[in-house]
Amino acid sequence: MKILFLCNRLPHAAIAGGHQIIYQRIRYLANAGHQVGVLTFIDGAMEEEQKSLLPLLIELKTTPHPRRSIAVRVFHDYLDMRRPAVFWKSYSKEMMKTIGDVVEKGNYDGVVAEFSEMGQYLHKNPYLPAVHKFISCHRCVTASYEKYKELGEVKWRLHLKSLPQVRGLEKYEFEMYRSADRTLVLTPQDRFTMQYYAPDLSISVTSSGVDIDYLQELKAVPKEPIVLMTGYMKDPANDDGAKWFVHHIWPQLSKNHPEVKFYIVGAEPGPQLRRIAARDRRIIITGEVADLRPYRNRARVMVSPVRLGSGIRTKVLEAMASNLPVVSTSLGMEGIDAQTGVNCLVADTPELFTRSIEWLLTDRGLSARMAKSARELVEKKHALNIGMYNFENILKSVIEGNEP
Repeated sequence: MKILFLCNRLPHAAIAGGHQIIYQRIRYLANAGHQVGVLTFIDGAMEEEQKSLLPLLIELKTTPHPRRSIAVRVFHDYLDMRRPAVFWKSYSKEMMKTIGDVVEKGNYDGVVAEFSEMGQYLHKNPYLPAVHKFISCHRCVTASYEKYKELGEVKWRLHLKSLPQVRGLEKYEFEMYRSADRTLVLTPQDRFTMQYYAPDLSISVTSSGVDIDYLQELKAVPKEPIVLMTGYMKDPANDDGAKWFVHHIWPQLSKNHPEVKFYIVGAEPGPQLRRIAARDRRIIITGEVADLRPYRNRARVMVSPVRLGSGIRTKVLEAMASNLPVVSTSLGMEGIDAQTGVNCLVADTPELFTRSIEWLLTDRGLSARMAKSARELVEKKHALNIGMYNFENILKSVIEGNEP
């Protein structure tokens, strides 16, 4: 097969979160003998990041991120009904034209649009020739907004923006999915959510996995009293989770355990998080790092305090494969066949979340047993080759017309 990946960021070996899944898919397909191209937004030179990607590709094409004035952003956010604001933020006419040109010249069998916002380039694109279209939905935008409302997190500005757009959002998003040959999701829960809105949707579950050998390469070091959170911090789900943790869990945890530090490791942390960390020397924000493994190696507990979004959290699987016990909300464990008290601790209230971390900090036997059980679970059910083999077969079945 000849597959083009359409991405909003450059996928590479050191990147985290959903973009790590993209890189894994590219690497797997290339190593399996398929031809792979990438078309992505990019700003500035990224020669170092490209080193891990370029040997896997037959071509890499880039366009600049769209830049708009404040007046144009306000108009599209609040007044223009043609394209929902969350999609318009990623819209570029140059990208529309470029993908059509790349697909036509490259004679690709299929295009995989990674993340729903990139799916718009496969939907009603007048420049795009006939090609098999896949939209990999890492999160359903409509369902994410509904979750925001449930949590009371929709601020007045978002209410004002969404009043004229929310109905159009659902209509636009699911028309876009229907226009694809196949919509891909990461968990059975995601498929259930999507089919609630669109029972007729052609959808497949293709879970991610983790490279266990890579994650266990480093030699073990003595553990330190570190509670670790990782992820792309510009993602609203990660930003919200970190703020929820520092406001509702950290005050009591830090009081009970003055030796503990909270590390937030991931690219593009927001200004509010940085201000919080500036007032508390025990909260360390690193920004983007080249390798997450040393941080997992030193930490005693990994936390996934997510309350928003969907999909499988690769960072949780990576922690479990790295012998690092995990405390997570139930949403953060979605798609992972884990059992609380055996291979993780699940907590959805600040009180239980705090106690769960304290159990793992103080009971070394419990921590060791849970870490061992979690690693065995990942080795059995979430190894990288399992999810990637399934992904490859879904693409093949659609492109070759061999679907059951």
